[in-house]
Amino acid sequence: MASPARADQAVEMDIGVRSAVLDKPEKLTGKSNMQQADEHGKVYGILAVQPVASEVKLVKPVDANAIMQLLHHELNAHGFQRVEKGKHPEILLTVLYGRGYLVNPYRTDSGPETPGGASSVGGIDAPTTTITGMPTQLFKEKGTGFEAKSQKAQYEKLFIRVTAWRYPTDPKAKLKQLWYTTITVDDPDHRDLNGVAAEMLRQGSQYFGKQIDEPEIDIYAPLPEGHVNVGTPEVVEPPAAKGK
Repeated sequence: MASPARADQAVEMDIGVRSAVLDKPEKLTGKSNMQQADEHGKVYGILAVQPVASEVKLVKPVDANAIMQLLHHELNAHGFQRVEKGKHPEILLTVLYGRGYLVNPYRTDSGPETPGGASSVGGIDAPTTTITGMPTQLFKEKGTGFEAKSQKAQYEKLFIRVTAWRYPTDPKAKLKQLWYTTITVDDPDHRDLNGVAAEMLRQGSQYFGKQIDEPEIDIYAPLPEGHVNVGTPEVVEPPAAKGK
């Protein structure tokens, strides 16, 4: 399903953000979003940055290392600290990116799905590849624009999903998901994820480790600036007039 063109599409990019805290201890009740993020720890290690397989390819191959460097930058900007060599992190992060039809968070009948049939990230099985919405209380208050937002969520997306896991002190223990943030943009047929990843992560990173109490938020950001390389000018003589 192709997304409809917007009049202002040429000057701005609509970034969708979905973010949820999956591990909520009793003592977090009543605490702010920032306190929740701090509670899960901010010393991190990145376990894997991996594409999700899809039948339709991205406009251009994505540099996974570049995405990892962008993520480091945004994490540091929001108070997270990269684990020192030889020490254990408090949280492990996995990153999925690609294109696909994600679960519609505005529909209560939408369940989790695994885009493109991917099965693991960094040796961690299915939970890392499950792009989930928040189906609870979505129809409690539809409000203005609910149906339009629901229809928009049906379109194919470019996405980056960052998932945090508790670092296991027991090497045999299964990793536990703490929180996730999924960042999306429309028009994967014409947008290069390499060109928009920095802005996606810049906008989405402010919600890392935080609960968004609505299905999705929209952030309108300027499109990345393009550039044209111009070579040495060459003067071309006009063609001779007929009859001369």
